[in-house]
Amino acid sequence: DKLGEENVEAVKKGLENLGQHIANIHKFGVPPVVGINQFIADTDAEIAVVNDYCKSLETDCFVCSHWADGGAGTQEIAARIAEIADSGVAKFKTLYDDDLSLWEKIRTISKEIYGADDATADTAVMKQIEQYEADGYGKFPVCMAKTQYSFSANPDLKGAPSGFSVPVREVRLSA
Repeated sequence: DKLGEENVEAVKKGLENLGQHIANIHKFGVPPVVGINQFIADTDAEIAVVNDYCKSLETDCFVCSHWADGGAGTQEIAARIAEIADSGVAKFKTLYDDDLSLWEKIRTISKEIYGADDATADTAVMKQIEQYEADGYGKFPVCMAKTQYSFSANPDLKGAPSGFSVPVREVRLSA
């Protein structure tokens, strides 16, 4: 409710979340690049905090103004991403082997990406996963969706929380 007011401390609190995203990108063997989606009310001090944090993690950071300038507001970051892609420095790897069971893939994503202790599911979900594997879909990749507001399933847990389990409430096959 106070987005129009400078709040460097709030930005600093959000850096824990950004740091988890940066760490996650590294897990895939790809150098992260951060784009600050700058809005008119963002202050130089707020942007400096994010830039400094990214520098401390040896991560490229660009201020982007695509909300105001369209594609022209992202040319610098796009050029850097293209440079990285063409350089051969990225050594992409998946988070898990295709041969892991679907449940182990879900657990791996929960632990490695979300920072959870584990994943949980009721009997009906586990039976559905078993059926997908029995039907020959066990080597498929897993795509997970959850709240965008937290690494946990609880939108009120901000930053990079720990000590939680990811509740898997349903599974769907896209084949």
